[in-house]
Amino acid sequence: MGRRKIGAPPEGRRAKKPNLVAAAVELAGGPSAVARLCGVRRQSVYLWINEWRVERLIDALKLSRASGIPIEKLAGEAFDELEYPVKTPTRAPSGRPSKG
Repeated sequence: MGRRKIGAPPEGRRAKKPNLVAAAVELAGGPSAVARLCGVRRQSVYLWINEWRVERLIDALKLSRASGIPIEKLAGEAFDELEYPVKTPTRAPSGRPSKG
């Protein structure tokens, strides 16, 4: 089983925004230091840089704390899903009167 490729830099001739994952890795001490901090291999850190996002939220949180860059900028789609609040189902009223 190979690793599936899902991320890519923004399309176009040049990126209109900086790669914040690469900036966070440099601020945190480089790929080796980040790999040690997150408990992953150095190659994983380079994959994060190429994909422009950190896939696992726990690693994004550790990198965010070490670099000072907000986690929203590092986690990508994984964090965007949490942006929309989850609607909790409302209970249907029962036939019994409430205690009160």
